Amino acid sequence: MEQEARRGPLASGALRNLPNALTGLRVLAVPVLVWLFLEGRMEAALWVFVAAQVTDALDGVLARALRAFTRFGAIFDPVADKLLGLTALALLTFTQRLPVWLLAAALFRDVCIASAAYILARTGRTVPTRPTRFGKYATFFLAATVLVALIHAAHPETPLSRPAVFALAVVALQMLAVSWAQYLWWWIRLMREPAAGPA
Repeated sequence: MEQEARRGPLASGALRNLPNALTGLRVLAVPVLVWLFLEGRMEAALWVFVAAQVTDALDGVLARALRAFTRFGAIFDPVADKLLGLTALALLTFTQRLPVWLLAAALFRDVCIASAAYILARTGRTVPTRPTRFGKYATFFLAATVLVALIHAAHPETPLSRPAVFALAVVALQMLAVSWAQYLWWWIRLMREPAAGPA
C-alpha cells in the first residue's frame, strides 16, 4: 500500500510533464528534418514534419486535459513551433520550392514580435504569451504551405500540388500581414499603459 502511494505522485508528475516532453520531441525533430531533407529523402522528411505537427496538436490537448499549464511550456511551445516551421520554410525556400517573399515575411513578423516583447519586458509592462487569432491563422497556413510543398517535393507527379503551394503561400502571406498589424496594435496599446519600471 505504501509502495502504491509512492508511485501515485510519480506517475502524476510524469503525466503532467508529458506535454513538455512532446514539445521537446518537436525540437529534436528539427535536425532530423534538416538531415533527411539535405540527403534528398523527401518522403522521410515529409513524415518527420507530419509527426512533429501531430505532437504540436497533442501537447495542447494533453496540457488542457491534465491542467498541466506551465510558464516553461507557454514559452517553449511557440519557440519549438517557430524553430520547426522556419527551418522547414528556409529549406524549401533555398531549394526554390517556396517563394523567398514568404520566408522574408515570416522572419520580419517574428523579429518584430520578439523586439516588441523585449521592449515590453524591459519597461516593466505585461508581455502577452497567447497568440492572437490571426497569429494562429498565420501559423496554420504556414504549416499547410510547408506540408503541401513537402508533398510536392516527395511526389512531384502529384497533380495540382504546385498551384496549391502557391495559393497557400499567398493566403499565408495575407495572414502574416494581418497578424503583424494586430500585434502592432497590441504593442501600441500596451506601451500606452503605465510602466512598472525597468526589469
